[in-house]
Amino acid sequence: MKNSMKKISLAIAAVSLFASASVMARSAVSYTYAGVQFINQDLDGGCNQDGVRLGGSLELNSDFFALGSYSDVSGNGCGSENLKMGIGYHTLFGADSSLYGALSAENISVDYGNSDSGLIVAAGLRGFIENNVELKVELAHHTAFDGNTVLSGGIAYWFAPTFSVTGDVGLGSESSELALGLRMNF
Repeated sequence: MKNSMKKISLAIAAVSLFASASVMARSAVSYTYAGVQFINQDLDGGCNQDGVRLGGSLELNSDFFALGSYSDVSGNGCGSENLKMGIGYHTLFGADSSLYGALSAENISVDYGNSDSGLIVAAGLRGFIENNVELKVELAHHTAFDGNTVLSGGIAYWFAPTFSVTGDVGLGSESSELALGLRMNF
């Protein structure tokens, strides 16, 4: 009987160790969220436009996620709607961060002029620097129109377990962007 109890105790300890190790192997960064942002864009050619972006991501499994966004912006004689959908891959990079890459398709429908579609290839790093402060940095290349390579950074302050205030800055070869918003994790 002592031998059986010892074996059961060892089995429980092994299962507990495996379960805690698998929980620890998951990133603190969530890829299942929805958000809304107010955006301001400065495009080459003198167009300054602002509006709203709705975006989100859905973790498909422990490695892959789907992403998408819709924005509608307008300004001084310019404006556009942008629809973007894609798929990405992420992997752990330390205990509280992850590296990711994504391939997306976008359609930009401009208010005055010709519309265009293209691909976006992006790679980035997201992670927590404090319990409730998440940072990200991303490099993306857009092929629509003349192409645009953008280096962007962002911050999310998690004021509740599932809600954050977000801020993003993007500096591109053809445009720059500033965005402020709210995000909710699921």
